[in-house]
Amino acid sequence: MRTADPAKVKRIIDAAVQLFAERPYHEVRMEDIATRAQVAKGTLYLHYKDKEDLFIGMKSTWLRSLVDRIESSLRDEMSPEEKLLTMNRESFSFFETNHFFLEVIQRLESIRLDGKSECFEEPRTRLQGLLLRIIREFPSRVNATDEELALEVVAISGMMKEILFSLPRPWPQDLPDRVTRLFLYGLQGGAAPAPDRNKRGSREVSAPQIPPRTTERRKAGQRR
Repeated sequence: MRTADPAKVKRIIDAAVQLFAERPYHEVRMEDIATRAQVAKGTLYLHYKDKEDLFIGMKSTWLRSLVDRIESSLRDEMSPEEKLLTMNRESFSFFETNHFFLEVIQRLESIRLDGKSECFEEPRTRLQGLLLRIIREFPSRVNATDEELALEVVAISGMMKEILFSLPRPWPQDLPDRVTRLFLYGLQGGAAPAPDRNKRGSREVSAPQIPPRTTERRKAGQRR
């Protein structure tokens, strides 16, 4: 069995992203992708059986890259607030750089692809599991049920997706910080409640857990 050539796979994925961003899904042919990637059509079919398989592989490759990037940025000594902020910062930075991918997903949002791929499910499961583990670290979620935690993962993921798709670029530099505060404190305007020094988990709501560069934005929100 012939093994995949990482360099050719990258060229194929990059070419597919560009073409899917330029044209409607049904107008992109495998021949077009092979030509743009500068590979033989036969080589393309050695890696992907059809256009749907290629699209699923494309999503898998990019999502796996994002998850790897997030995991490498997290540290055990971080508080759950810091981990959530880091996850959001890495996500926004990734999609700011790779904005073609967002454009492709938006174009194909209405298309229902029937094919399932383990290579796509694996990074998506990793990403959701990573978010779930961070949520579990918050002292207030220690006694939460699996159903409650699953709902929170879906809610945060859905909110993040809507922001990524709807907010025009370039995004404000402090957007990850603002989104993180919204996750943590809801509609309180980003103002963290005063910590209870008598409770072991009080750092969960302590304002200093958000890095110092957001202090001025937080104060402005409190004045409103």
